[in-house]
Amino acid sequence: MLVLVNMMLGRGEAILIILGIAAALTGLISMGSERRTWANLPNRKFAMSVCLAGVASVLVGSVAAGTDASHDARIVREAQPATSAELEAAAAAKLKAREDALAKSEAESAAKLKAREDAVTARETAARTAESKAAVKSFGQGVWTVGKDIEPGDYKTTKTVVGDCSWKITRTGSNGGDYIDYDFSVSGGRPMVSLVEGQTFDSDGCGDWAKQ
Repeated sequence: MLVLVNMMLGRGEAILIILGIAAALTGLISMGSERRTWANLPNRKFAMSVCLAGVASVLVGSVAAGTDASHDARIVREAQPATSAELEAAAAAKLKAREDALAKSEAESAAKLKAREDAVTARETAARTAESKAAVKSFGQGVWTVGKDIEPGDYKTTKTVVGDCSWKITRTGSNGGDYIDYDFSVSGGRPMVSLVEGQTFDSDGCGDWAKQ
């Protein structure tokens, strides 16, 4: 009954070890003595059995005690508060996670911005290509934007000028007010002009012009 009570109170391993030692000693004494001991064991064979049972009891109690000790130590370790180093490591990990998330967001924003810029560049390139394709190599009287209406280059009248001929080259966007070159009194011959992109050419009375 005492053994059961102690086991219920959590001291069963110690009682098991103590009883095992007592049984082992009793068996040893009985085997080495010619007379019966206080345990009144009938013979040496029975005494040997008691001794072996005691040794087994000690071993079982020791193993159980070691297991409980390991379990208690693990519980104690788990119950201990985190050290300052662990807290710093956890804070550093959280900070790195936030920095990684911010860097990822910035990279995604930069990628979206670049995609929009590339789309604008592509549209502008397509527009310039379309304008270049639409530009012609010969034209007649009128106002022409170089690079849009006509190709850049050297142009000459296809026929000798008869009558009054005038022409002027101005900066595109100046509404004809920023003169680059001009001749308002051509009375003969085949005049020639050099045109570059960003200029506007205005011809009157000169006939047709063709790229050379």
